[in-house]
Amino acid sequence: MNKKTKQSSYLTIINDLSEEIGISTEETKSLVDVAISSVDPRDINYEQLKQEITTFLVINIFFLICKL
Repeated sequence: MNKKTKQSSYLTIINDLSEEIGISTEETKSLVDVAISSVDPRDINYEQLKQEITTFLVINIFFLICKL
């Protein structure tokens, strides 16, 4: 994947997650940056990353609801 495609995928995942989750793009960017900070940027599959972040958030929200 070339640099322009990676940049486009990065911005797309931020925008998509922001809309799906309902949080600001700044907060989403921070979330995505944390998620990719421990991975080699050359090996990132952005669709898989988006799915993993969404799954993580759903599990945590479910856990919080169960604690109420």
